[in-house]
Amino acid sequence: MAKDTTTHEDRQPEALRTFEAASRAGGKKPDGQGLTEKPDTAAKSDDPDRKNETAAKVLQAGVDHDPKAATEAVQNSKDPRIPR
Repeated sequence: MAKDTTTHEDRQPEALRTFEAASRAGGKKPDGQGLTEKPDTAAKSDDPDRKNETAAKVLQAGVDHDPKAATEAVQNSKDPRIPR
């Protein structure tokens, strides 16, 4: 996988992080937040091992024709970016 070389000025802010920033700013988009991401609205990194494990479970569930197992694999995936 190629390393991401784009800068904060090149990327748009992640939507959920923008909403989070707005909630901290009294429900309005912060004055300094435009159409490019800032450190507080940048996407949080994800664990590729966790994603690969979940993907393998979902694919195996597809082979087994077990949609419930696929749903459980996704729902039980512990994404550290999402507070529970």
